[in-house]
Amino acid sequence: MSIDLSILYGGAGTGAATMSPMAMYRKLQKLAAENEDKSAPDADAEKAKAVTREFNNAAIRLRNAQAKENNARVQNDALYYKNRAATATTVSELINDDRFMRVLAYGNGYEDLFKTNPQKLRDILTSDLNDPNSVARKGTLKDIELAKKYNFAATGTLVDVDGNPIGLDSNGRVVNGATLVTPLEPGLAKIRNLLIDMNGKALVTANSKDPADDGKLLFGSSLVAKDASIYSGKQSKTLMPEQAAPTNTKSVNYYEFDSPDFQRFRERRDIKAEIDYFTENASQIKSVDDFFSNSRLMKFVLSAYDLESEAQYPGKIRKILESDLTDPDSLANRFQDPRFKQMTEDLGIFLFKESRLKMGSTAIELGKKFEQVKYEKYLDEQAPGVRAAIEFTRRIKNVDLTVQMLGDSVLREVITVANNIPKELAYQEVESQITALEKRVDVKSLKGDQNEIEKVVTRYLTFKDAGTSSPQSYLLNLFG
Repeated sequence: MSIDLSILYGGAGTGAATMSPMAMYRKLQKLAAENEDKSAPDADAEKAKAVTREFNNAAIRLRNAQAKENNARVQNDALYYKNRAATATTVSELINDDRFMRVLAYGNGYEDLFKTNPQKLRDILTSDLNDPNSVARKGTLKDIELAKKYNFAATGTLVDVDGNPIGLDSNGRVVNGATLVTPLEPGLAKIRNLLIDMNGKALVTANSKDPADDGKLLFGSSLVAKDASIYSGKQSKTLMPEQAAPTNTKSVNYYEFDSPDFQRFRERRDIKAEIDYFTENASQIKSVDDFFSNSRLMKFVLSAYDLESEAQYPGKIRKILESDLTDPDSLANRFQDPRFKQMTEDLGIFLFKESRLKMGSTAIELGKKFEQVKYEKYLDEQAPGVRAAIEFTRRIKNVDLTVQMLGDSVLREVITVANNIPKELAYQEVESQITALEKRVDVKSLKGDQNEIEKVVTRYLTFKDAGTSSPQSYLLNLFG
């Protein structure tokens, strides 16, 4: 048989409280269970979406890896094409080079012919356009234009309009005149970008302001560069973006005490005013100094982590928030209270400076935390002690050492009151405090036993509601 202790302590003498702490706690427990049930389908659906998203992203990453490999090969082909055109000494070298011909074919819309009949493509390129029986003349207008574009069939000796022979100097540059070392095959003239007249002679400058500039070879736009660009455009593959998790959407988990009462509380002017102020002003922060110089912004953040009382120590808070969490000796890691570490991790000032503070998603998350902390304090005003009971059930599961309970004001409050430990314990050495507490509490056993946690909370609320511990200890012997 169970007895609701709230009957014993929820009488008419409770003053401003709307119900006893025990009754309030039980009501909140029921509400939390209902909201957890509501959250479950949404959470399952979100998990399923996340699994599908990750599966798709794995496929996208594989596809992108293949695309990157392909694109690297395409760029190498384009570079090879340019280098080959610039260094070949005969037309035969080029048209018998399949790698070179592939780029030329794609650059001119002949990729299908290259795949099915590469020899015909070579025959078109080397066709004599004066011969009506040549492959190009017997083909399409497009074939004739291709043969004319590169003019690989040109024969004889390549000279300029002044009769000077054209060839390569010792550095491989196309020249006309005394520095010529190797004659240039006429069929290579256009692919080397020389401007050729209707008689097959290379054009040169004439009537220049400076007579010394006359007689120099004229070059046109690069056929090779255009071919390589078209080939790259056709053959390169676009990388696909990975599917990102949705942002700024309704959380799949309900706030455990979400209710019409909580929604009304959220609409209070003072709550909305603080959230609006933070959202508007945090986005204007230009440096970390701006944040710490604005006490209202800093106080809002501290309130969101239930650390509002720390606002009087801005220097300390700055050192904590700028801590390197990878350093076990950093200030944030040395505090037993996990809220400091969580705040430091969430804001990421060490790594991201002020950038995360300015993000809209940060304002949304901090706003939720702020609302919930303020609401739970509001509940505590109606039934003192109920918030500490709530926090104890949340935090105790993350505690590994007795000293952590002593270092957390909420855990310390609940565990000492529930175990009839006088407040004067705090005046003793830390080791003595640990010893005294461990005589009554085994942290490792407690944190893993929900029934034991409930017993601790029940004793705490019983004593808290009575205003003292020892006079009511006989009730615990009866019902605890």
